[in-house]
Amino acid sequence: MTEDVLFSLPDLPSPPVAAATAPLPVPEPAPPAVPDLPSPVVRLLALGDQFTQHNDHLSRLRPAYGAARGHASAQFLVSTCLEAVQAIEDQPMYGNVSMTEATIRIKQLAVLTGQAVRHLAEAKALLGASASESGPPSRDGEIERQIQLARELTALAPVAAVESASAVASEIHRRRSTSTTATDGLAPAEQAALHATARGHVVIGRSQGQDSVHSRGSSVHIDSVRALEGRGLIAIEPASAPPAFNGGPPRDRVRLTLSGALSVAAFLGHSPRTPARTTPTARPARAAAAPAPAPVRATPPR
Repeated sequence: MTEDVLFSLPDLPSPPVAAATAPLPVPEPAPPAVPDLPSPVVRLLALGDQFTQHNDHLSRLRPAYGAARGHASAQFLVSTCLEAVQAIEDQPMYGNVSMTEATIRIKQLAVLTGQAVRHLAEAKALLGASASESGPPSRDGEIERQIQLARELTALAPVAAVESASAVASEIHRRRSTSTTATDGLAPAEQAALHATARGHVVIGRSQGQDSVHSRGSSVHIDSVRALEGRGLIAIEPASAPPAFNGGPPRDRVRLTLSGALSVAAFLGHSPRTPARTTPTARPARAAAAPAPAPVRATPPR
């Protein structure tokens, strides 16, 4: 999977180690380079991808690990939402309804994610109590309920982030008065697949040795996915998405890379273009046949 810093979620913190056995700190490798000051559109697309990862963790992982991992990532996402709001407000653009709504949408997302943090903290506390003493079955049900509530609060976050990105991109395009859309030679089906991927809607499942794409709300073909993967615009993360049914195998999540986000940002916010209709060749109108003159009857002399 892509290692773009802009799209990464924090790793789950390691359990504390006793001071006597604690290893010497190892310097971390330098993070991969990302563009300086990414545009608000790219930042919002990255935010949507991070929420997709977060939601996948909550839906796929066991409660003990899902709550701990989800709690850490939800806290991170609250801060990332506020950073995205600041990035929008820092743009040299005056007040605009669409920009204001985009900002409000992300602020609301930060509030909802903050509520998810509280539910996941409660789940973690219950898990800690369960580990120290055998809790009643009702406690396990309460843990599942808290995780479910947290999951519902962020379920629509990727779509909200992409909608805000689209509003910001539309305003940027309008102010630049650009009449053409940069598509990098992408076919309409490939653009649609990138857009669905940004919204967290695309996964790949396997049945009888065949890969099949599953996408909510749009039809994405496996050929489009493979073409985008070959161009480095998407990456497929094996077994990272929840299964299609309880007890089923996990599916592969299709995610944007940084290059893919830059490509989406180039066409996002433009009105969908419809192919121009071919104007039929004008044919000369047929001259209507003049009506035959009525026969003139000779008037008999009086």
